[in-house]
Amino acid sequence: MRIVILGAGEVGSEIARQMANEKKDVILIEKDPMRAKAVASSMAVTVIDGEGSDPEVLKEAGVGSADIFIAATTLDEINLIACFLVAAEYDVPVKIARVRNVQYSESRAFDDSKISGVDFLVNPDQEAAIDIVQTVEQGATSTVTVFENASDIQLREFFIDEDSEMKDKSVKDIRMNLKENFVITGVVHKGELTIPNGDYIVQEDDQIYVVAQKRTFHRLSKIFGVKNNKLKKILIVGGTTIGISVADLLLSRGRSVMVLDKDYEHCKYLAELLPEALILNGDVSDKQLYNDENIAGADAIVTCTSNEEINILGGLYAKSLGVKRSIALVEKTSYITLASSIGINSTVSPKFCAINSISKYIRKGNVRSVHSIFDGNAEAIEATLSEKSSLINLALKDIQLPANCLIAAINRKRKSIIPDGNFVLKAGDSVVFFISRDSVPNLEGLLT
Repeated sequence: MRIVILGAGEVGSEIARQMANEKKDVILIEKDPMRAKAVASSMAVTVIDGEGSDPEVLKEAGVGSADIFIAATTLDEINLIACFLVAAEYDVPVKIARVRNVQYSESRAFDDSKISGVDFLVNPDQEAAIDIVQTVEQGATSTVTVFENASDIQLREFFIDEDSEMKDKSVKDIRMNLKENFVITGVVHKGELTIPNGDYIVQEDDQIYVVAQKRTFHRLSKIFGVKNNKLKKILIVGGTTIGISVADLLLSRGRSVMVLDKDYEHCKYLAELLPEALILNGDVSDKQLYNDENIAGADAIVTCTSNEEINILGGLYAKSLGVKRSIALVEKTSYITLASSIGINSTVSPKFCAINSISKYIRKGNVRSVHSIFDGNAEAIEATLSEKSSLINLALKDIQLPANCLIAAINRKRKSIIPDGNFVLKAGDSVVFFISRDSVPNLEGLLT
């Protein structure tokens, strides 16, 4: 498969890296010579230095023989024009454009790909807003991943501190002692992600990924020292595009919403846009504001300014004053890990929300959802087994899965199951796989 990507920014370069790791033929177009050189030296992709809206550059990149074209620059108009040019000049089956302007995302002009040249629009801000709202609805006890068909199954991550009941115990002993139906699918230990077997000893400072049914997490959370509370009163810090979308979605779900922003003029705009929300002008670090407006009584704080450091520190400060849960908008992988270890309950990354959405569309077919884990080092993939799959009619214990891959959960006829080794797969089953990035191509071969 040949994939041409326009733009070597955070989204474009990460997709290029992931697809290259899966042995896809990747060509990356980048106009910044220094950026192009840096990407070329760090991953196995072909890099073309030039403007993606230039027909000659597109021709040099071999777009004519591409299976997928992804326009992922930071400029919406460049991405849309590039897709239009590709659609007009070449027969590329799939054309994807990254946009941040909500008006583009909601416009009916892009419903017909034959006219617009775009088969799929992805908006990182909208994807992140949806992710944040889902996390709030699940109680924000940790970062939560939900699946499409297996909607009762969740993937959550927990940080193991010095007081954790799981510390210094093997995975098999933890499952045996807790007598709950769950799977520890991955562990980040000293910055390295592994898919553990039953003998792995969970250690202090480990970050573990757990798959279970939603009701099981209510019981597991108590073991992790986390209370499950419905979050009704939400403070949103930052009247950004994401903050506005989150506020609008939460208000439509009956939540009480406060929006805090430092810019007085912008607060007046927010008051007109969100009449049902309480708009506050001030700084997230102003203790007096918390007392005057009873912000400390909020059930959760969502920090979604354009500054990651403020998002993390603001969330921690609010929790120190009594706010129960914190959700922070964070992009850097190092910050995501740090935030979890110092008390931020959940982090959301617009970059990875966009990448997950694009990955799902690229694979589509039997693949229902794709979620990138720990900076793309692993994926949680939900796929429906067809009659042609080599996995059907086999017990899990008899299946030769790729290295660093496990089956975490199954949905059969709307019933979610955490299976054991004797479970036999059938056509139509929706299966949740947890797999390292390098093994994804081998798994794709088993699904078709």
